[in-house]
Amino acid sequence: MSRSFNKPGRVTQKGTRPAGYDYEVGHRPAAAPPSPRWLPATMGTCLAVGVAVIFANYLSWLPGSPDTWWLLGGLGFVLVGIMLATRWR
Repeated sequence: MSRSFNKPGRVTQKGTRPAGYDYEVGHRPAAAPPSPRWLPATMGTCLAVGVAVIFANYLSWLPGSPDTWWLLGGLGFVLVGIMLATRWR
């Protein structure tokens, strides 16, 4: 018996499972533990320091600025802050 894919309807009867279906539908992994208390503070500090270094470099408030190394350092702090933000639960 062939089935037309344009025709709506069930493929299997209600209450049955297709062949090879051997896992529970509602299974969810155990909840991850909450983040350590230092993580949000470190994340915010890294983001703020990174933005401040980039801003200060742009305004020539740092020794030898404007310089590429100050900019890269600021971007590094921002990157670390973003990486920590992905770990925050």
